[in-house]
Amino acid sequence: MRTSGLIHAELLAALTALRHTDLFAVSDSGLPSPVGVPVIDLGISYGLPRFEPILELILGEVTVEAAWGSRDVADTNPEAAALLSGLNAELIDHDDFKQRIGASRFVVRTGEARPYANVLLRAGVPWL
Repeated sequence: MRTSGLIHAELLAALTALRHTDLFAVSDSGLPSPVGVPVIDLGISYGLPRFEPILELILGEVTVEAAWGSRDVADTNPEAAALLSGLNAELIDHDDFKQRIGASRFVVRTGEARPYANVLLRAGVPWL
């Protein structure tokens, strides 16, 4: 039994199945997910769980080599913008961002109720 970090079995299985260059997303409660892209829904109410702690837990489990977010985050959600900046995320048009979600292996939906708290991540390789 795990003693720290993530304990959500479905999320851990999805993260473990990632391979180099696979895309996956962590989203707020309102991001539309394209038909056919599995959603691991962690939201229990608006605002819970928040985007930041879920993203931090996920980043503790996987190697990420690239990230993208919506350009609109900079003006509307400074906390999420700071997180994306820390990932060196490329900020792109929100419609382009939503379109890219269609290539994701899965989306992790949080209960985040603040706008544009979304990130598309590309799995990397943890070279030893």
